[in-house]
Amino acid sequence: MDLQFEGKYIITGKIICETGLHLGGIQEGIEIGGVENIVIRDAITDFPYIPGSSLKGKLRHLLEWELNKVFKDEKGEYPAHSCENNPEVIELKLKGKGLQGEEKKKNEQEIEKKLTSSISNCAICKIFGSSATAGGTPTRLIVRDAFPTGYENAENPPENSTVWKWKQWLGENIYTEIKMENTIDRVTSEANPRHMERVPAGSEFVFEMIFDIYRNEDKELLKSVFAAMHLLENSAIGGSGSRGYGKIKFADLKLSFRSKGYYLGEASEEIAVEVKRDKAEQPTKFILTGKTEGEVSFKESIVKLLQSKLDTILA
Repeated sequence: MDLQFEGKYIITGKIICETGLHLGGIQEGIEIGGVENIVIRDAITDFPYIPGSSLKGKLRHLLEWELNKVFKDEKGEYPAHSCENNPEVIELKLKGKGLQGEEKKKNEQEIEKKLTSSISNCAICKIFGSSATAGGTPTRLIVRDAFPTGYENAENPPENSTVWKWKQWLGENIYTEIKMENTIDRVTSEANPRHMERVPAGSEFVFEMIFDIYRNEDKELLKSVFAAMHLLENSAIGGSGSRGYGKIKFADLKLSFRSKGYYLGEASEEIAVEVKRDKAEQPTKFILTGKTEGEVSFKESIVKLLQSKLDTILA
């Protein structure tokens, strides 16, 4: 497998919370009357944020199911995808039990060959990385932590940024809402209340993802990244997604390319496509510029549209 660094695609944009968002944090104790289910916060500003690990993990989870890459391991469990759990690899491992000498060596070579072949043709391993001992491949996708808009100027956030809105909606130094929920005993009908801390709907977070290109065909893998983003829009991120939490929408996307020459000071960044909302108080459309141009309804999924146009955008 010949690999040579060719450059990086930079995907930036906003994540809009269409419903309340709960990404759990850590607390040392619960005060009487306190909240038992808190959200994760930045240690310096106390602002809620979306960890890159949470975003990347959810994208991977959804894409594994989409590409039929969820395999049962030797323990009968269904962990995160690894080509080491490919049924053909597992079958070879089972055949190798009890073998000795040359037969065992031949079996191990067959396993390594199958594993290397599996990884080299696996979109999940190439995009998100592989922990396999044989045939490893570089991770293409990096996902940064996503912070609320206005985060960079917390003391005097720009008007209509998320930090500014939190101050207007919730008050000084309050960035979340508390949602009361109950579980009901099916026999006695007794309610057992719980308190859920959530980032309020309407909050927006700035995200950045970086996709490394080692071979020209790696560009095809970007379609899978956008497919995973579209799947996420039709799923949820964080806890309690089945109860309405964590519905998000991607907006204000920009896809740009930084070649190897860019990092050597010999070339400029190339903007492949940029998508912005119109400037209305309640946006009605996305406006596209770059290698593909036009307007689409704000109700549409912009990641689905870009996925369908990637051949033109990346040409």
